[in-house]
Amino acid sequence: MKSLVAMLALALAFPGHAAAHPAPRAVAADARADVEKLIGILASQDDILDLGGRALEYGVNQGDLIDPELRKVYDAHPGMKEYVTGKVRPEFQAILSRALPDLRRDLGAIVTAEMTAGEIADTLAFFSSPTGIKMKAQIYRSIGDRPDRTQAEMQQSIVDAAMTNLTPDDYPALMAFGTSSAAQKMQSVTPKISAASQSWTAQMIAANEARLRKLAAAATAEFLAKSK
Repeated sequence: MKSLVAMLALALAFPGHAAAHPAPRAVAADARADVEKLIGILASQDDILDLGGRALEYGVNQGDLIDPELRKVYDAHPGMKEYVTGKVRPEFQAILSRALPDLRRDLGAIVTAEMTAGEIADTLAFFSSPTGIKMKAQIYRSIGDRPDRTQAEMQQSIVDAAMTNLTPDDYPALMAFGTSSAAQKMQSVTPKISAASQSWTAQMIAANEARLRKLAAAATAEFLAKSK
């Protein structure tokens, strides 16, 4: 059970290892529709925006979004971190929203190239089930708690949390999916999904980091001016 949970967790844990993106292959129209639905579930806008928002808050709290020297200023001015985060969040969420179609396209290409129509349908059915929905939600919550953790640390945290929240009612769906070829195929798809997600994140940060730093610095100066 734990190994299956770990595999499913890694399938959604975006930081990963580098790998080549496969070229999409021709699939039937109904399979393409299933791919779109599956990717829409695994990388929903609400989940990505929530995850990004928590990562942003963590970055501001750690002093990673702006110069580390300003950490002392944060500590000396209660409320500044929340103010800066509130000012930067709308732009950060807009960036995520604009970039999300690219991530979905890359993940869809991987799933299309690596999985059969039946495996895609089985995976979609699982993640559309109450058990799959619960597991996906727990995975996203665990990822957002500490986004700077290593892959191994994040995986262990996700597995522990997921196992704690599973009930006997979840076991039939989990075991049925675990014995399917779709679950076995996910073991090879998972690193590629992680790599594509990591590449997408790195490109997005590289393209927008300077602007976000500028916004954070401006918000900090604005807060200090209002505090005088």
